[in-house]
Amino acid sequence: MSTISLSSPELSSANNKFSWSGFWKYYLYFFYFSGLYQIIILSSETAGWVGLRQAILMSFLWLIPILLFPRYSKVISGFIGLVLWATSLVSMGYLALYGQDFSQSVLFIIFESNFNESREFMESYFKYWMIPALFVYSFIPWLLWKTLKPVYTSKKQRYSLIFVLTFIVSWPGLNQLFHARSVEHAITKQMDRMEPAAPWHLVLGYVKYRKTLAQIEHHLLENSKIPPLNGLVDANADTSNTLVLVIGESTNRQRMSLYGYQRKTTPRLDAIKNELLVFDNIYAPRPYTIETLEQVLTFADEKNPDLYLTKPTLINLMKQAGYKTFWITNQQTQTKRNTMLTTFSKQADEQVYLNNNRMQDSNQYDGVVLKPFKKLLNDPARKKFIIVHLLGTHRKYHYRFPDEFAVFKSNLDLPKWLDDDQAEEYNDYDNAIVYNDFVVATLIDIFKNTGQNGMLVYFSDHGEEVYDNPEKLFTGRNEGAPTSTMYTVPFIVWRSDSWAKSNVIYNPDEIVHRIYSSSDFIYTWSELAGIHFNDFDATKSIVAQEFQSHPVWIGDPSQPSKLRDLRKQPFPDIEAMKNTRITGPERVINTDAYKI
Repeated sequence: MSTISLSSPELSSANNKFSWSGFWKYYLYFFYFSGLYQIIILSSETAGWVGLRQAILMSFLWLIPILLFPRYSKVISGFIGLVLWATSLVSMGYLALYGQDFSQSVLFIIFESNFNESREFMESYFKYWMIPALFVYSFIPWLLWKTLKPVYTSKKQRYSLIFVLTFIVSWPGLNQLFHARSVEHAITKQMDRMEPAAPWHLVLGYVKYRKTLAQIEHHLLENSKIPPLNGLVDANADTSNTLVLVIGESTNRQRMSLYGYQRKTTPRLDAIKNELLVFDNIYAPRPYTIETLEQVLTFADEKNPDLYLTKPTLINLMKQAGYKTFWITNQQTQTKRNTMLTTFSKQADEQVYLNNNRMQDSNQYDGVVLKPFKKLLNDPARKKFIIVHLLGTHRKYHYRFPDEFAVFKSNLDLPKWLDDDQAEEYNDYDNAIVYNDFVVATLIDIFKNTGQNGMLVYFSDHGEEVYDNPEKLFTGRNEGAPTSTMYTVPFIVWRSDSWAKSNVIYNPDEIVHRIYSSSDFIYTWSELAGIHFNDFDATKSIVAQEFQSHPVWIGDPSQPSKLRDLRKQPFPDIEAMKNTRITGPERVINTDAYKI
C-alpha cells in the first residue's frame, strides 16, 4: 500500500485542511515589516496613502514560497522575516531620525557624504527612546512568528492561490503591457510600485540610484566640455559680493497680497515692499518645473529648448566670474523627473540636499533651508552665489505649511462657486503661500542682517490653478488647456544699500511693469550681477536700458506651431468673472518659534 507523507503539499486530509486563518497570519507577519512603517507615514501626515496601498499588495509576494513548501514554512518565513526586519530597520530608523520617508535620494546622500558628516548628522538627531522602540519593534514579529503553522493545500488550491498572488503583485507591470506599453516602461512601473515595501526600498532604490547617477554623470561630463563664455567681464570683480537666487515652486502671483490679492497671504513681504522691486508682468514659459528651469537657468528658450545641453548654464557663468557656488534644495534629488535638476545642482561647488522623501506629496516644510542658508552666508569666500530651491506651494498644499500658518480655515471670504472640499483646498493653497511668504521674507531678513554686499532674487518656476476660474473648476496645471494662473509668477529683487548704489537700476517704477518671459532670465540676472560677455543681449534683460519687448512664448516647444505669444494673445482677466467675496476673520501668526 502506498503512503502519503504528512509533510506532503498534496495532502488535504481531514487533519490538514486549508486554513484561511493560518494563511492570514502569515500575511500579517510579512505585512508588518512594511505596513507598520507606512501606517506611521500616513498617520503622521508625512505622506499620503499610496505607500500603504503598495505595502498591502506587495506583501502577498512572500506567501508564495509558504504555499509551495509548507513543510519548511517555519524556516522559510523566519529567513524572509529576518531579511525584511533588517531592511525595514533602515527605513524605520531613517523615519525616526529625520521624519522623512526613505527613498533612493537617501542612498544618494549617503554615498555623497563622508563618514564624519553622516555620523555628526545622526548624532544630532539620535534620541535614547529609540533603543526601547527598536526592541518593541523587533519583539512583535518574533511573537507573530512563534504562532505560525504550516498551511497545507491541495494541488488545485495551491496553484490557484499562487496564480492570484502572482497576478496581484505583478499587476502594475502587466497593466502597462496590456496597454501596449514597452517592456522597459512596464518594468519601471513595477519597480515604482514595489519600492515602498521592504526589502525593495533598498534593492530597487539602489538600482534606480545607480541608473540616475549614470545619467547625471553623463550630463556633467558633457557640461564640462562646453567652452566658457567669450569676453566675460564682471563690473563687481573688485568687491566682496553675495548673490542669492531663490527659486519658488507652483506659486501663482495672483494669490499673493503683494500683487493685490484681497487676502493677506504675504504680510511679511508686504511690510518690506518699499525695499523690493516687485515685477508684476512676468510669465513662465511652461507650467512644469524641469522644463521651465531648463530654460530659466540656461540660454535655452521656447524656440531653442535644447540649448541647455550645449551652452553654459547660469552656474557655469557665475563660476567663470569667480564666484563660489552653492545649491540648497528642499526638492527631491534622486527621481526620474528630477535628474536634470540634480545635474544643475551638481554643477555647483557645494550642495545641501534636504528632501529625501520618496514621494513629492510629503510633509516637508521649506523652513529647513533657513539654517543651512545662514551657515553658507558665513562661508569665507569673497564672492558667493547661493541658489535656494524651495518646494513652495507644490501640491498637496496641506503638506506645505505647519499648523501655525493655517490662517485661512473658514468658508468666508471665498469665491461662492466652491463646494466644501474645494474650499478646503483653496484655503490650503493660500496658507501655503502664507508660509512661503514667511520663508522668503526670512531669507531676506537673514541676508540683510549679515550686512553683506549683494542682492537676492526670488521667482517661482511656474504658477498653479486652484479653482480660480468659475467657468471651469480645476486644480493643478495642464499645458494643453493653459490659464493665466499656471503661468503668472512672482518676481522680486532685494538689494543691499551698497549693492544698489554701485549697480544702479534706471527707471525702476517703469521697468517693473514690463511684460517678460522668465525663459530670458539669464540675461536679467547677468545685468543685475554686473556681468557681461560677448553674446550678452541687453534687449532681453528686463532691467536694462536697452530692453526691447520680445515674444512671451508659452506652450510645448515640440509643437512650435502651437506656441502662443502672450503679448498678442493675452489671457482673459479671470478677476472680472469672480463673484464678490465676504470678508472673514484672519489670524495673526506667531513666528517666534521659527527664529534662527
